[in-house]
Amino acid sequence: MQHNHAFYDPTGTRYSLPTYPYRWAPGGLLTRRQLTAKGLRPGGQHIAAQIVWRKGKRVAYLYRQDLALPKRTATYAQLGAIDKALRARRTCTSCGTEQPYYIRRSLGECADCNGRWTR
Repeated sequence: MQHNHAFYDPTGTRYSLPTYPYRWAPGGLLTRRQLTAKGLRPGGQHIAAQIVWRKGKRVAYLYRQDLALPKRTATYAQLGAIDKALRARRTCTSCGTEQPYYIRRSLGECADCNGRWTR
């Protein structure tokens, strides 16, 4: 596999952040997704580095794992509010029926009330 060395800037002199080609980041630096998979969050820390790939069209920011904090858990009130909001997205504005799917906001009503979805 050939790597683009144009994006190799570990000191950050060229890109103002330490920059690495795809799959070249040193250990201990993780993306938000990787932190989430480990049950962590950036926790207010600044971006430590970046990965650049696809000829500079794609960028992923990296955070230090040693400075990451555990993910917060939602309170019962927050979980209740989320449940209420998701239920509202499944409830038809015309007939008031709660559907097993999320109703498209552009239509605003369930498949039965909106004639375009019927078979």
